[in-house]
Amino acid sequence: MLNGKRKACHFHGTKLYFADGWEEKLREIGLIQDQPWDGIEPGECINQSKRTNTYRVTLKNGERVFYKRYLYLDRPFKFFLKPSETAVEVFSYQKMIEIGVPTAEPVAVGEMRRCGALYSCCIVTREIPQTITLIEYALKEWRYLPTARRRRAFTFISATICRDLKNMHAHDFFHIDPKWRNIMIRKDEVDKSEIQGLWWIDSPRGRIFSGHRHDYGMIYDLVNLTRDSLSFLSCSQRLRFLHAYCGPEVGRQEIRRIIKKINLRLQRKPPRLYQ
Repeated sequence: MLNGKRKACHFHGTKLYFADGWEEKLREIGLIQDQPWDGIEPGECINQSKRTNTYRVTLKNGERVFYKRYLYLDRPFKFFLKPSETAVEVFSYQKMIEIGVPTAEPVAVGEMRRCGALYSCCIVTREIPQTITLIEYALKEWRYLPTARRRRAFTFISATICRDLKNMHAHDFFHIDPKWRNIMIRKDEVDKSEIQGLWWIDSPRGRIFSGHRHDYGMIYDLVNLTRDSLSFLSCSQRLRFLHAYCGPEVGRQEIRRIIKKINLRLQRKPPRLYQ
């Protein structure tokens, strides 16, 4: 069973935790309790790096899932007695589900530990059907739409992101990595230029911040959203989003303070700009 707590799943051993009804389904891809799973390649590899691999898998019953695995063989003490990235991701998904923010559904999580040291971890999530990432949509479709349709799509996406972000922050939850590649959109089945819905994914660093740390989390999320927007949105569009996020009760002086903090962080780590 997935507990959704932001802590290490266990102290020692190779263990898997399944949502109700999923243990038998995932046996076919090699996720078997007490057996090693760090080397399995169960489907189409859609993301690969030195540390992380993500696979899209179609199960025999037709359901599609994503299996993501992290390896820490060279740095096992990075997460010593700390929650793994996949444990935090389960926490983040369940927190978003709890507060009503559309997100992916986690169905399994696992850790390989030796006396507290983490060597590998994994997570399985259900596919959100007929969706693409926001960055993929912006690069391949949005920028080529006629002006009126592009404006309409921007209005819907901006308002939805603003609503969900405010909802998360109102509950002291911060995604920490809300880049455009971690936001999924679904286009209308009839009119492909219209957007039907939006979902938030990939939050392996999600946190609860309250008190004086609330401001830190807010700025962090706004900075990461801004990074990709610099390639696609005008200054006035970004400013309108910030005003909508802050609401009418926040004065100009406070908004200037937020903008200054965002710009300082962007200067320290300049974003990649898309052509």
